[in-house]
This record gives sequence, C-alpha cells and structure tokens, in this order.
Amino acid sequence: FRDRLVEELGLELIVRNVQDSIDQGKVKEESGRYASRNMLQTTTLLDAIEEFKFDACIGGARRDEEKARAKERIFSVRDDFGQWDEKNQRPELFDMLNGEIELGQNVRVFPISNWTEL
Repeated sequence: FRDRLVEELGLELIVRNVQDSIDQGKVKEESGRYASRNMLQTTTLLDAIEEFKFDACIGGARRDEEKARAKERIFSVRDDFGQWDEKNQRPELFDMLNGEIELGQNVRVFPISNWTEL
C-alpha cells in the first residue's frame, strides 16, 4: 500500500532498515527470550536524520499503545543527539501545535498519537 501510494502521488520515500545497520556492524542484534530491535532502530533513525539533514520525521505511534508514550507530544522535540526530554516539551493546548525548532534540534511528528483504537 505504502509503495503504491508513493508512486501514485509521485513522492520520494526514503527507507532505512535496521538490518543494514546490523550488517554494517553499527549495532549488534540482541539474542535471547526477550530480544528486541527497538533500541537498534534509534541508530538507524539517527543515521538517516544526519544523512539527509531532516528536521522532522513522521511516526505512527499512539499514546494509548504503551505507557512510555503517554507523555509523548504530537510534535516531540529532540536535541541534536536525538534525545527526548519529556520535561522540556511544549504544551499542546486546544490543538495549538508549535512546530518551531532551534538549530540542531529535530522533531518527531506523531499525527495520530492522540487517536485511540476506536
């Protein structure tokens, strides 16, 4: 669906894969019962942000999916190391969103973060 939509709209879609970061030796895949690729995704994402000088990236996370995302904003500002400081996030009052960022910052945009399963 994604690839078809990109073609129909004539967009440029940039895709990066965690497996490429593993193959390049940038990250090491976990093993064991509770192995996860979540932490590995960060390296791949930050490499793409640096390579293309993105100041905004769109994500599909929703706040109700897991407790750790409950404080995530629709515009989630990150520092130049890609780190999120929950105490330094802008309020989102009455759907008034502030997308302004400073030099070196980038923002992760979660347009459906306040949606629910319903």
